[in-house]
Amino acid sequence: MIKEIIKTNRGEFEVFIGGKGTKPICISHLYQEFSSGDEPYSKIIGEHYKVILVNLKNAGHTCKANSKKELTMEETVKDLESIREKLGYNTWAFAGHSTGGFLGLTYLNMYQGKLSEIILCGTAASNKINHSKNNLFNVENRKYRKEAAKIFFKMLFPLMSKKTKEEANKNFFQLCLHNKEKIEEHYKEIENIGINKSRMRAYSSEFRKYDVSEKIKNKSIPTLILCGKYDVQCPVEFSEELHKLLPNSRLVIFEYSNHFPFIEENEKFVNTIQEFSVQNYVS
Repeated sequence: MIKEIIKTNRGEFEVFIGGKGTKPICISHLYQEFSSGDEPYSKIIGEHYKVILVNLKNAGHTCKANSKKELTMEETVKDLESIREKLGYNTWAFAGHSTGGFLGLTYLNMYQGKLSEIILCGTAASNKINHSKNNLFNVENRKYRKEAAKIFFKMLFPLMSKKTKEEANKNFFQLCLHNKEKIEEHYKEIENIGINKSRMRAYSSEFRKYDVSEKIKNKSIPTLILCGKYDVQCPVEFSEELHKLLPNSRLVIFEYSNHFPFIEENEKFVNTIQEFSVQNYVS
């Protein structure tokens, strides 16, 4: 993928553009930052779309935010809209994984007419996910509580060494795999994706109020909803809820996956994206 700096009226944004398809699709995440377009989610989608992978404000070589407000989901969607306009697309698709899906659903609520279709993986329409007994972030979830607490302490405590934090990131990723024995193989695919702490803090604060379920209800847009059966971050029942909220949606559950079905069931994920892209190209 080719790195570009896109200058808009809302700032300068680092993007990675590439893929084998012709239909443009924007991909981003609320607090991840990308060093290249060579990450698994974008690579798979890029087999059938023209990917525009965006580093948001404060991430990568994108400009800095002037205030905390600029890091909110709504302001971030406005940033993405400025990129779409600058690139000259009347519409584009959007794909988001996890909190990238929160961003996609906020985009759908704000600018439905600017989206041709959306792909949502391991995500939800509200903060109710943290009250699910299947969510590792639920403080009442005894299965993960102690282990998760230790991991997050190592990840977030400033005095921890870089090596300790990297090990904590790896341990957290392992919690989000169905087949935990494949940690060494799978971690290589995501180890170069960074976490932007300022955006993470902004997301954590805003998530307390996040709920677009009623706002997106019955919006008719081609939507592909993907989720691992054993997802511990955004449990599968919330993808099922999304499927009910969006009448023109297709739900695919990955029977042997946790939060990363595009890694754990790569072949099925590739085929599912292909079927969806062909279906909407024809229609």
